Amino acid sequence: MPHMVISYAKSVEKQVDIQTLVQEVWNGAEESGLFNPDAIKARAFPVEHYVTANTDQLFIHVDAKLFVGRTDEQKQDMIQRVFDKMDALVSEDVALSVEAIDIDKPNYVKR
Repeated sequence: MPHMVISYAKSVEKQVDIQTLVQEVWNGAEESGLFNPDAIKARAFPVEHYVTANTDQLFIHVDAKLFVGRTDEQKQDMIQRVFDKMDALVSEDVALSVEAIDIDKPNYVKR
């Protein structure tokens, strides 16, 4: 944990290599020092149909899903690192956002 789930306007693919985007989001999570690198997972999903602020503005959004136990300051540092990594990859007309989402361990199962 965490799971870094990236959703992005499909047209963003014209500006940035998506594997690079995924790697940079992973790097931001790793650089926070909050997680064992072996536990960080990042993946991206294109969105073909969307409306952003009643426009067709491009976007990238990351849901950073992590187990409870980090302070607000730790989560803010991590999401800012991820945001900065994305910001360095795309033009200013791409809307960027990152959200830390706490997951209670009893509500999570995996193999």
